[in-house]
Amino acid sequence: MRKIIVLGAFGYVKAQLDGQTIKTRNVYDLLSERHEGIVKQFDTLLFRKKPWLVFPLFWHLITCNTLVLIPCRRNLTYVFPVVYVMSKIFRFSIVSICVGGWQVEYFLGSEQYKPHPRQLRYSRNVKAFLPEMETLNKTLVEKLGFRNTEVFPNFRIFEPPVPKKEDRQELRMVFMARINRNKGYATIFQALSKLREMNVEFSMTFYGQVADEDRDDFMGLIDKYKDVASYEGALSPGDIYRTLRNYDVLLLPTRYYTEGFPGSILDSYISGIPVIVTEWKYSHEFVEDGVSGFIVPFEDGEEEFVERIKRLHDDRELLCQMKANASKASLKYSKEAAWDVLRKYV
Repeated sequence: MRKIIVLGAFGYVKAQLDGQTIKTRNVYDLLSERHEGIVKQFDTLLFRKKPWLVFPLFWHLITCNTLVLIPCRRNLTYVFPVVYVMSKIFRFSIVSICVGGWQVEYFLGSEQYKPHPRQLRYSRNVKAFLPEMETLNKTLVEKLGFRNTEVFPNFRIFEPPVPKKEDRQELRMVFMARINRNKGYATIFQALSKLREMNVEFSMTFYGQVADEDRDDFMGLIDKYKDVASYEGALSPGDIYRTLRNYDVLLLPTRYYTEGFPGSILDSYISGIPVIVTEWKYSHEFVEDGVSGFIVPFEDGEEEFVERIKRLHDDRELLCQMKANASKASLKYSKEAAWDVLRKYV
């Protein structure tokens, strides 16, 4: 019976919910449901507190057929080279699944990263290296010499919620992601100030885990704008869709230029609401401007950000059409679409 090991950050110990942990869990759940052999999971976040867990991991690697690795930058730097060498000795294959769009900068070096030539060489020689984006895949093939890639987009295991129709004047906006300055919450509060001056009827709700370094700043802004904004904590996975469907639009003015496919955008589409985002590197792959959402300039796009919000407030026919378009877009990211790719390599 074929045996698969899924190695990545599951985040159960501290209830960590972000793009990395959610995708890792979804890949494991998909394999557990569809693979006919044995599927085991190992959480790399546990190794910091329980380093002895590497010993059962080594045993399972020695006896497995395939390692599905979902590495963050730290794991790609330190864990991947070790398991790659083991794969050559014990003859198991590696499928490396990307989260985010930082891999090219990581391999070649940038202002943020030093070059990682060994990880690049090893990654080109695993069974499959699966990026989230078409643009990233093209760069890996044409500039870095990869011959083992295929796009494996972010996905969700979901049943589409029943559409909710409401006739109200207030535009209900929502943010759902890890809350730190680089996810753009400051841009949202700047917009709230201008929208109040324009007498736009709206409300703004934030969901997500707040980064420790930004907690005081963020909570101070929540208190300052408490007449129109609220923070409701982090949503459990089971509550996401029935919660988001109560809103009209999701705001994500991210400051991460190499952002991959943010899970909050996919969750919005599944919930039937459009998005307003900044133009990060891969934004046009996932947001069709004017159809499933709006894209504003990555730099100095604050005026356009406010204008797009007001446009949805004023044009309810457009808002309804964009909600329908968002629901349609979600169908590209189902578990069936994900399995069609993953099944080839396991």
